[in-house]
Amino acid sequence: MAAAEETKKPEEVPETQEKEENGLMPAEELDAEDGTGSKFALVEAKTGEEDEETVWSSKSRAYRFDEGENEWKERGVGEVKFLKSKKDGKCRILMRRDQILKVCVAMNLSEVGPLKSHASSDKAWVLAGMDYSDDEDSTRETICFRFGSVEIAKTFKEKFVECGGPES
Repeated sequence: MAAAEETKKPEEVPETQEKEENGLMPAEELDAEDGTGSKFALVEAKTGEEDEETVWSSKSRAYRFDEGENEWKERGVGEVKFLKSKKDGKCRILMRRDQILKVCVAMNLSEVGPLKSHASSDKAWVLAGMDYSDDEDSTRETICFRFGSVEIAKTFKEKFVECGGPES
């Protein structure tokens, strides 16, 4: 019973401090010199794409085929890119998920088979090959890229062949 009587009251804001329009207290800047905060050093983020040029990119939805369950499973939504190495001229497909930018598809065009049109959609292409998106070793995956329009899907096919992907 004593615990029920000891209900905590919300902290009251002194009358001298004003609330912002959203009802919250204004944000305070913390200074590391006085010990109330910490200073963070600016760190340059490296994506691994610094030595590559983007040949083409577009928003897409990627799926991988799960052979055990015999169904397509969504891999992610994001921007799919054809990247060409400035050193050796080799191309690869890279796709990062929107917002979190995690790699969900990474395939070298020299290690994939020809593009095949998806049986139920003109806006989708399917390819099989070695995928390096996981931190572990590469795995053979069947990936489907679905685009917002037929025109974008056709451009994907053209750029795939232009970058050195096998023709179907």
